[in-house]
Amino acid sequence: MSSRRCSQPVCSRVAVATVTIDYDGRTMALGPLAPAETAEGYHLCNVHARRLTPAYGWRLIRHLELSGDV
Repeated sequence: MSSRRCSQPVCSRVAVATVTIDYDGRTMALGPLAPAETAEGYHLCNVHARRLTPAYGWRLIRHLELSGDV
């Protein structure tokens, strides 16, 4: 199990997903937790990953199913 924590401020939950952002393409991709820390991705806990929504004009591609457990 990973010991990485959620990238959201003041959240201490364990990260379960990584979101990467393509600013030029206005696309966010949410997938399984990256195997290592990366400068290009943000790591999110289950709660924040499930709540993630794209900004107006952006799209979000989900590459994993998240449980409803929090």
